[in-house]
Amino acid sequence: MKKLFKVLIPIGVLILCYFLFEPIFLYNFGRTEMSNLNDVQPKTLHTELLNKQADKILKAEFTKLKTPSLSIAIGMNDSLIWANSIGYSDIKNSIFASQQTKYRIGSISKTLTSIGLGVLLQTNVLKKNSKVKEFVPYVNEKLSNLTVEQLASHTSGIRNYSTCLCLPIWEFYDNDKYSSIKESISIFNNDKLLFEPGSDFSYSTYNYNLLSAMMEGATKTNFLEFMQNKVFDPLGLLRTVPGGITESDDNTAKFYDIENGKIKEAYKTSSSGKYAGGGFLSTPSDLVKFGNAVLNNKLIDTKTTETLFQPVILNNGHVNEQNYSLGWRNDISTNVFIDNREVRIVHHGGTSMGSTAMLILLPEYNVSLAVAMNRNGKSTELFDITYKIADLFLKDEKP
Repeated sequence: MKKLFKVLIPIGVLILCYFLFEPIFLYNFGRTEMSNLNDVQPKTLHTELLNKQADKILKAEFTKLKTPSLSIAIGMNDSLIWANSIGYSDIKNSIFASQQTKYRIGSISKTLTSIGLGVLLQTNVLKKNSKVKEFVPYVNEKLSNLTVEQLASHTSGIRNYSTCLCLPIWEFYDNDKYSSIKESISIFNNDKLLFEPGSDFSYSTYNYNLLSAMMEGATKTNFLEFMQNKVFDPLGLLRTVPGGITESDDNTAKFYDIENGKIKEAYKTSSSGKYAGGGFLSTPSDLVKFGNAVLNNKLIDTKTTETLFQPVILNNGHVNEQNYSLGWRNDISTNVFIDNREVRIVHHGGTSMGSTAMLILLPEYNVSLAVAMNRNGKSTELFDITYKIADLFLKDEKP
């Protein structure tokens, strides 16, 4: 019997370690050499000179980024003026990406939620200083006194993803199916705040879990239903949907993890615990339609939009370190145009398992740009292509 225990205990420990650290165990197994995609051409080969130049930029950036697929769109004055894609949404089955291919957009979900919040601010259903306790009765005392503004601007002090007593051990890799926002909030409900609310900035998707709970309480409507009825349907966002663990839609990309030229499908995680902050799927064309709507006041007026775009000021009187507003970053850049003129960019990036995206608004030019790829990465990798496309289409434009 003792000999049996000596054999079983190490086996048990190994099994436990596997489930605790499953993403790491799987990360280095099953990779194959990524095919050379240098000969792949854009989905549409435009004939107009300007669009042909845009296609050329898309091809060059696709080659540089070494991604299975890359999709991009640009809108101006409330119209989609160019969009294209290149590469494979599904390498194994040789399915090419198209403008209809949906990608995980990660934290760009926060911008969608921001406009839903804007609808409620405009109608005074919520206010910037509304407190959690007015609408969410099931949170602890520290969370109950946080405000809409603190949650939407990451100045609440709520922590970000961490390790946990769960399988796997990292919250970022969570693949549990949550039946409600209340259940997802239990992850951090009893944790201490990192700092006094309003005194500092600390980015955390969990802020948007709690913000969506406030939106549910204020409207007495399920958050996803509210977003569908008040944001997606009115704007005609037909390809913007909540994600799942396994995306089965033929028009949804396969998501990949690439390292040192080797590729495998990304670890499967669940979006059900973070819809508001990181759980939606969309296409660049849908995101540009959304961006156009924001710039042209389709859902919310200029005053409310300015409220959402205004970087939040900390208790010490200084703007937070990321110029973060209510669901957007608001910066001045000199990198957009070749002549280095200053331009305001209102933007948000998104990273998710096996997918990376970027949404940029140029308010002075009434321009929206969105780009997505189906591999792991940093959203900042996508600035180059958006800036090059913006410069191409706005070469002779002045605000």
